[in-house]
Amino acid sequence: MGRLSRKDEHIIILLKQRPGLADFSDIHFVHNCLPERDLDEVTLETSLLGRKLGSPLFINALTGGTPLSKRVNAALAGVARDCGLAMALGSQMAALDDPLVEDTFKVVREVYPEGLIWANLGSYATPELARRAIEMVDAAALQIHLNVPQELAMREGDCRFRGTLRRIKEIAAAVERPVIVKEVGFGIAREQAKLLIEAGAAAIDVSGRGGTNFMAIEGRRSRRPLSPEFLTWGLPTAVSLLEVLDAAAGKAEVIASGGMFSSLNIAKALALGAQAVGIAGYPLYLLIKRGRRALFREIRRIERELRHILLMTGSASLEELRQVPLVITGFTGEWMKQRNLRHPRKEVGGQKSEVGGD
Repeated sequence: MGRLSRKDEHIIILLKQRPGLADFSDIHFVHNCLPERDLDEVTLETSLLGRKLGSPLFINALTGGTPLSKRVNAALAGVARDCGLAMALGSQMAALDDPLVEDTFKVVREVYPEGLIWANLGSYATPELARRAIEMVDAAALQIHLNVPQELAMREGDCRFRGTLRRIKEIAAAVERPVIVKEVGFGIAREQAKLLIEAGAAAIDVSGRGGTNFMAIEGRRSRRPLSPEFLTWGLPTAVSLLEVLDAAAGKAEVIASGGMFSSLNIAKALALGAQAVGIAGYPLYLLIKRGRRALFREIRRIERELRHILLMTGSASLEELRQVPLVITGFTGEWMKQRNLRHPRKEVGGQKSEVGGD
């Protein structure tokens, strides 16, 4: 029962404070006052793992396993269906342990039968568990999540991490669906991204620091508050995105998540090179606090503003957005210099995209 009660505790704690937003303030667009485009020419279409998507947004992994999480998953699936978004499930280990709670995950497929649904398991999974998780919801892909800081902060956490990379490699080789490796809010660095790609990850979801902090949540659950400076652990989403893009170099697709519920931040992530953007904590907060219609309206607002941002950069598509000039300053620019990270675009349209302010 511990795993199941933990799922509801996570939701209850998350609802006590509005989730944070990632900081992309060091990433700057160059305004284009002559876009030579009409707004009705602008499209948000993209592709991910060989599938065409009408929007770069998707609802990222959240929950499952309890009556409350079943209601949440059904509502999120309804919003995803109405908005035409892909959706990732929360960890399905609870249902693999107890088939009686499979319905809390299968409800997503019932509500959204034609949807692009991704299964989800932790890095402790085996190929057989992975296959069962995919079959449970006829998933188009499998997310494998990494959550070392969360496990360390969890009172019942599993602190055995040896063999993680080997298991991911075995799963990627065994299942007939693409494998997405994601963090849960602490980011992925270039070195580990390279290892994950070599292990067979088809996509990496950076899930950086800036949104839901699961160390803080586990600290509250265990009534062992963590020191404030300890809670700053992790790579900020913008930094982690640049790290993973440098490692991927076209060998795997890159997804941005971690505090991503601002249209401008989403546009910046897509311009840097993210293929899609996952939204999770804030949509859950909005859904429960204000309802499905409010979440639907917020997603539509973000998509409308994304189209406006594309037009203001002279872009009619996300592919064109990835070619516009970008200036990277401040902490992020200095990080790039010290880590020797490549700018996503060294030369764009005859203009040099800059790193740093000097």
